[in-house]
Amino acid sequence: MSKDIRVQNKKNKLWQFPWGFGESFLIALIMMLSGFTLQIIIGRGVSMPGWPLNIGIIIIFILYFVLVHFLVKHPILKWLSSTYAVVASISAFTIMVLFLGFISQVPDMEDPGLIDHLGLSNVTTSWAYLMCALYLLAILGFTIMRRMNSFSLKNIAFILNHSGLWIVVVAASLGSADMWKLHMKLESNHPTTKAYDSHGDGYEMGFGMLLLDFQIDEYPAELGIINNSDNILQLEKGGKLATVEEGGSEKIEGYTLTFERYLPYARKSGDGYDTTSHFGSARAVYVKAKDNITDEEFEGWVSDGSFGIPASFLGLNNNLSVVMTYMSPKKYSSDIRMYQSMDEYKDFHIEVNKPESIDGWKIYQTGYDEKMGRWSQTSIIELVKDPWLPVVYVGIFMILIGTLYLLWMGKGRTKTKKA
Repeated sequence: MSKDIRVQNKKNKLWQFPWGFGESFLIALIMMLSGFTLQIIIGRGVSMPGWPLNIGIIIIFILYFVLVHFLVKHPILKWLSSTYAVVASISAFTIMVLFLGFISQVPDMEDPGLIDHLGLSNVTTSWAYLMCALYLLAILGFTIMRRMNSFSLKNIAFILNHSGLWIVVVAASLGSADMWKLHMKLESNHPTTKAYDSHGDGYEMGFGMLLLDFQIDEYPAELGIINNSDNILQLEKGGKLATVEEGGSEKIEGYTLTFERYLPYARKSGDGYDTTSHFGSARAVYVKAKDNITDEEFEGWVSDGSFGIPASFLGLNNNLSVVMTYMSPKKYSSDIRMYQSMDEYKDFHIEVNKPESIDGWKIYQTGYDEKMGRWSQTSIIELVKDPWLPVVYVGIFMILIGTLYLLWMGKGRTKTKKA
């Protein structure tokens, strides 16, 4: 006579090996909170070491994984290369990346808030980011070593994906110290050879920049109604401004506005405006406004003004006036000359989100003289050089190849099963 012996699987207690998701996510949370605590105590972020110290740290890091993998036998090493630890570490790092994407990365130096104190307004140099990155790199390192120890064709995709991610995180983190991010203020007919960092320190670039031309494409002029007491626009929920189109009309805040004449380039002439092509002109429109309840009508010129021409508004009563909002740029661009000497130069064109790459520098259009508006003779550009970017691309390429290999392997298995 035999007995069936049924063994009941009981869940391990917390911190009892083998560790699972509970311990893995708790450690990830502790790493993140430790980073926030260090950020608050120290009061500033991490200064990453530059070349060649950063490459030395990477080599030591790799040797550490190899030595520990072959010389240390402990249950914690099995956990370090487990799915639980990988999922938890990637989740923690992803949270920091989401902070980077959703929170403005411009610290408020004058009146820092909680976000600034936690380092979330400069994520990549924060202690929390460093702790999460180290946690992820350690987990990935031991996971790669475990798979390398039993290398086979089936493991190729896994090793490529994890190694690629490891390279991307290392290059983006330790490589950030070697990144140059400078800005130049270019003016027409004034060659510039000096660029400045975020701290205001200047650097001679070894080449010059000259602004040849600056252009702004504007959105159509828009009118709104403001309260005379506080100059705040009166907009109903879901309401919108009136877009100016000569001969057209729009209803706004209980009034019908008719645009009799629109001058995109105008100058003040007596009580009205004339068209002009002179430097410093403004936009002006002759408006007829009708109260939709009382049928009372008002008319006159409205202008947004410029640095040389005062703005004009149309009073409706003691409380309300029709005004033109300030110009909103649709896009702005610059024609620039980069020169090594009078005889050796290159002309190029840049605009917002359309940079130019020259001599290892990525050149971006970032701003202009907003006080001068459409008549700005100043273009602000950003110059970025990241020597580690090719390494990041290698990591991304490895992840891509690993993913494609996984898809190919999966397709092969499907065909085999059907056969």
